[in-house]
Amino acid sequence: MKSLLTGILLLATLSLATAKGIDTAAASKQIDSLLAKDWAANKLKGNAPASDEIFVRRIYCDISGRIPTYRETEEFLADKNPAKRAKLIDKLLAGEGYVLNFFNYWADVLRAQTSPQGGGPAGPAYLKWIKDSLRTNKPWDKMVSEMITANGDVWDGSPIGYYMRDRNMPLDNMANTTRIFLGTRIECAQCHNHPFDKWTQMQFYQMAAFTYGINGNEYGSTGPVADARKMIDDKYRAPDRGKDGNKINYKTLTDAEKAEMKTAQEKARKEKGYYSQAFQDIRDPLRYTNLSDRDRNLQLPHDYTYPDAKPKSVVQASVMFGNPVTHADGVRDVEGYAKWMTSKDNPRFSTVIANRLWKRAFGLGLIEPVDEILDTTVPMNPVLMKHLEGLIKDVNFDMKAYLRILYNTQAYQRSVSKEEVPAGVNYHFTGPVLRRMSAEQMWDSFVTLMNPTPDMPNAALREFETKRIANVKKLNDALGVLSPDEIVKGLEVAANNYRNSADKTRELQKQIAEARVAEDKVKAKALGSELNKFQREGRITVNNNIFVPGIKRLEAQQASLKPGEKATGKPGDPVIAAAGGEMMNGETMMNAMQSYAPNDGKPSEAVREAQQKQILDEARYFGIPEKQQKDYARSRERTMREWLRASEMNSPAPNGHYLRLFGQSDRETIENTNSDATVPQALALMNSDLLPKILDKHSALGLILARAQYPDEQLEAAYITLFSRKPTANEKAAWSKAQDNGQTTQIEDLIFALMNTQQFIFIQ
Repeated sequence: MKSLLTGILLLATLSLATAKGIDTAAASKQIDSLLAKDWAANKLKGNAPASDEIFVRRIYCDISGRIPTYRETEEFLADKNPAKRAKLIDKLLAGEGYVLNFFNYWADVLRAQTSPQGGGPAGPAYLKWIKDSLRTNKPWDKMVSEMITANGDVWDGSPIGYYMRDRNMPLDNMANTTRIFLGTRIECAQCHNHPFDKWTQMQFYQMAAFTYGINGNEYGSTGPVADARKMIDDKYRAPDRGKDGNKINYKTLTDAEKAEMKTAQEKARKEKGYYSQAFQDIRDPLRYTNLSDRDRNLQLPHDYTYPDAKPKSVVQASVMFGNPVTHADGVRDVEGYAKWMTSKDNPRFSTVIANRLWKRAFGLGLIEPVDEILDTTVPMNPVLMKHLEGLIKDVNFDMKAYLRILYNTQAYQRSVSKEEVPAGVNYHFTGPVLRRMSAEQMWDSFVTLMNPTPDMPNAALREFETKRIANVKKLNDALGVLSPDEIVKGLEVAANNYRNSADKTRELQKQIAEARVAEDKVKAKALGSELNKFQREGRITVNNNIFVPGIKRLEAQQASLKPGEKATGKPGDPVIAAAGGEMMNGETMMNAMQSYAPNDGKPSEAVREAQQKQILDEARYFGIPEKQQKDYARSRERTMREWLRASEMNSPAPNGHYLRLFGQSDRETIENTNSDATVPQALALMNSDLLPKILDKHSALGLILARAQYPDEQLEAAYITLFSRKPTANEKAAWSKAQDNGQTTQIEDLIFALMNTQQFIFIQ
């Protein structure tokens, strides 16, 4: 296997050529010229140019989502090349940091979650698809088209998570789609004509009709599992029916017969319950893995009051503006809908993405809010907005090419405007606006203080993400080669296991409830562990008697394939197992069925070699003696496992995590981040348990400080690491005075103080 690091560099090189033919410098000058004309008309001047120290910290935060390391700052400031800023922009856009940072933004916009409604693998697969799309620099119009036309199985790479996120809520999904991609809030028109815009209730339903038939399927609705379920249902439906199979008329029975039937029904219900538990064990790792179209017509609501149609009338799909959607026979309606949505002739689509990315660079959109554009909306600079709309189309929706142009403008590279821009007031972009770090940027900056190479791909985690989706496919394929009879036979073993443990399970549940009432947490925890053991044994029984036999058959069929022979996936035919050829037993199968947790840190050999090479380079840079380098390498690997970048954690992070405390979105509504400062945030930083790790002897900051021989050198190292600049004369004097007065002689106190300043938290 080639090194993933090499692969990423190759993809980055390819991505830089996507917008071939675009002169970045000339395009940047055009934007500066348009801004200069606006300044002159309003008797304004551009802000002073930003220093290299300010620029390097800002560009790392904006592109890579973190502060630069000491080494990165040192190398940039020492570079005498006049084009070093443009070179750095290219380098960062081509790096993994861009992926990690912009994933956080798009996950917020798209409300992407690791465990969305219904759970299952669609969430992790969707997050992986977003990252892969950014990593390969997939054009925005192609990304949107793939999301809107998503279909099929989760392991085939289709972003079905886009629809699974709003499973069983197709009208809400359509409202979110128009808001995200067209900057139009049409949700009010679901119940009545929009009170503040031109959209009608009919238009809302006509738009929704394009995707109304898209359905996220429960696993087992078709195939041998569905047939097995029907066999179980038929078996335990018998007490309700006569010998002829027809349902018995309850009123014709005697009291004795009624009592007998009631007893039989109760027994059947209980027996079916044991099978249901076993069916659940089959479904859990495979639920919501498929998206398909179903023939379903959308009707107007029963209380529709407008004269253009009657209540409950069937709605025909139609777009809300522009040219009508057309498509060839046999082509899904949604294909034409996606083509209309992402067309260069659709001004809303190009305006919204151009404005969104402008806001990412400058901190404020030319149109605010970015997702509420009306016919009466006037951009802060209409001429510039029109130009940017054309520019995003000229680069064929290549987001990196577009951002490269923005970052290379003189306007972006000027000092920030520190005055807050009130809502409704025009800002003339004399420079970027002062911004507070997002929760993810702050967390990733903490990680940067620990990790000397914070953008190094977490290849072990990425391989794990790929493999766990492949394992889900393997489970699906294993069921596909079994007959319904074989599945029922395995279910019988599992149901018998649940039957035998039913009394014990109920008793444990009762004891747990009693322990909680008595507030005996120790006892409740111990009983809970015992209960989990029983439940786990039930799942292992399903694995051993259903999944494992299916996988054995899969691998036998794989071995029998002839060169060039294709697998069909039908029972009895050759089927290629997706997750390689390794065998799974009942216990290891459980790992594929568990919730998706971070990897255990065991990358492949090729990836491990690439990591070791990078870590050795770090060790040489920090001057770590050869005898201590193994210890350093072990510490670094542990840090990589335990202190993940924000985009590599569950999305969103759990409640109580620093990310949530500092305003990370809950991913429930579009762009739901919060950048407000709060007292709990201040208390968290003041009482942070991060400081010991940040100052660990093997942390990036700890190693930099250890290299400094004298207090003044440590002071300078601290400022360069946290602020990308040397301390001022006043700051040096304050530090010296504190030492002279005996207030502090510890560098830890300085680091603590600097981390709690606004200088650290804000992007200048």
